[in-house]
Amino acid sequence: PAISNSNLLRPKYMKKIFLLLFAIPILLGSCNDKTQKQIEEISDKNSLTSTISSSNMLLIRPKKSNQTESTRSDSCFDIALYKAKENQIEDFKKLFDNSIYTDYCCCPQTNLSIDFYKDSKKIDHYFVDTVEFKNQVRIFEKSYQFSFLVEKHKWENYLKEINAE
Repeated sequence: PAISNSNLLRPKYMKKIFLLLFAIPILLGSCNDKTQKQIEEISDKNSLTSTISSSNMLLIRPKKSNQTESTRSDSCFDIALYKAKENQIEDFKKLFDNSIYTDYCCCPQTNLSIDFYKDSKKIDHYFVDTVEFKNQVRIFEKSYQFSFLVEKHKWENYLKEINAE
């Protein structure tokens, strides 16, 4: 039957209208959240990719043994164990192929620092947690806003590659 203005005021139609008006913002909100998360992931990936692409050297330094977990200043890391030159940086970027993106990560351990350089100028740094997961390492942004989970065997193979030279 056709819905007339007088029928709209009946309880069964008012209930349907109310549910519809209630459901639309929820549906739109969940789509917006999903879209927002996708936008953040793309932005964060581009940020890291841009840093990598702008670099012609990266240093990977272990944390000094006498440092507390919460310290992350330059001075709490030792001299570089690993040094990737310009031709090895592209391989570093490949570590993130098929990696898992995570947004804010609370309280990862900081075992290593990755310092990105353009010539002799440090342009950015990230940190690495090598102990949280058995089969992955977490490479995370300095303010914990995002991270990438990389397969541990890929990470270890990369370190062997850059250590060989």
